[in-house]
Amino acid sequence: METTVNRSTVALRTRTVFFWIATGIIALETGVGAGWDLLKIPFVRTVMVQLGYPEYILIIMGAWKILGVPVLLAPGLPRLKEWVYAGLFFIYTGAAASHLAIGQGADAIGPFIFALLTITSWALRPASRRDFKPLYTGFATFRGRIITYWITTALVVFQLGSGGIADILRPSYVVEGMVHLGYPVYFCVILGVWKVLGAIAVLLPRTPRLKEWAYAGALFDLTGAAASHLAAGDPALKLVGPLLFAGFALVSWALRPASRRDLAVS
Repeated sequence: METTVNRSTVALRTRTVFFWIATGIIALETGVGAGWDLLKIPFVRTVMVQLGYPEYILIIMGAWKILGVPVLLAPGLPRLKEWVYAGLFFIYTGAAASHLAIGQGADAIGPFIFALLTITSWALRPASRRDFKPLYTGFATFRGRIITYWITTALVVFQLGSGGIADILRPSYVVEGMVHLGYPVYFCVILGVWKVLGAIAVLLPRTPRLKEWAYAGALFDLTGAAASHLAAGDPALKLVGPLLFAGFALVSWALRPASRRDLAVS
């Protein structure tokens, strides 16, 4: 019995050590990267030029990163941590895919390693940083909550699914819109794959943790689209669509049934 306890203690300590090593590396890289992005230092500006992305995306990514670091390091906040891990994974895998798309295979290794460290930190985090608490469910009536949930969810799934398929197929209007915003055409495929997978995750029964990542991705995509239109000098009307669907995504996220949000019933 004592040997079993000792082994369990050693295993827990080892898990904790590896968790903090991976988390510390990710937090440091994210924090430093956020500063570099917000300051738009020559190094990151050169990378963006090579990858074909607009310079203003550095401000968008920098703002997301700087908000994510304290959430990643703070105790508790398991649901917010899911969104941070999702965002970091999207950034690193997106960076790796971007380097591969332009033939820079060697430069894709770094982002890929950071993506693996992100997953390592996510997988090894302790229960206090992992297990969700039930969300507040008060909303008029149960029937009203369910109806509103499914209406907003249908809108979000339609937006993600149809938009993702269009991005993957790259018809002329999608390509023109992407070029207008300053993004490389290959980004359509990266974005489209994420959207389609997100639509599927939102529709699937249960899978609450996967849904957190899908909703996070939807919000990052839609607010990023609005910020991109703003940076490109587009009229305010262009911001209405992305922000409206971002609102639908938040309402769907907040009102989803217990089986789609709480781990205890998944």
